[in-house]
Amino acid sequence: MTINPKGIPQWLTAMLCLTATGGSALWIYHTQLAAPKFNVALHRAIGRTLAQETAKLLNNTGKVVSVSIEWRGVPELKVQLDEFERTLKQFPKIVLDKNYKLEIDDKPKYSFGTGLSGRRFVRIVNKNLGADAIVSFVGAPTLGEEDVAQLKKSPKVIVEARSADKLRKLFDQHILQSAVVSRFQFPSPVQGTPRTQQEWFDQRFQVVTANEASELPAGKEE
Repeated sequence: MTINPKGIPQWLTAMLCLTATGGSALWIYHTQLAAPKFNVALHRAIGRTLAQETAKLLNNTGKVVSVSIEWRGVPELKVQLDEFERTLKQFPKIVLDKNYKLEIDDKPKYSFGTGLSGRRFVRIVNKNLGADAIVSFVGAPTLGEEDVAQLKKSPKVIVEARSADKLRKLFDQHILQSAVVSRFQFPSPVQGTPRTQQEWFDQRFQVVTANEASELPAGKEE
């Protein structure tokens, strides 16, 4: 058996080197290659805020239906949904009754905060007449008078929306009660680099309810 100058067998030295190399490779993978390429803190804050707004509108009791899409290619959405469900568990009288995952056929219009059509929204509401709230992670629907007339119930509706352009009409129609939307009012209340989930949210997003609907920007419908 060959001994190096320090008295350690060469096979043991080689094993230690391999272990160190393997450990370094795992560290690089988990911290760089496998690390999410999006702002996890921000998307957790979005999911938490949607749950808190839901609980507030329901007075902490009721059945909830969420609407999303398949997570493939949209990892941000999984983070949002996980945090939404985790936060709702803080309200034991609120039941997440169903989570719809819309078939999107790889259409780029579908993502977190965008994609829900009026037709699908009406169908979901009418199939879930026992739901007290509908929470959409894929934007706000555009509803014409015919769509509104087809609704068999008016549950509380909370949405995540990338754009505030078409929200005012939904508030005026008394369809929408709360929206988590990309910030449109500036300056942001958080300057510099945020340090907490809430600061990330406040810098990039804001909550709009019926009371603030008049402050929404007027824009073209999608």
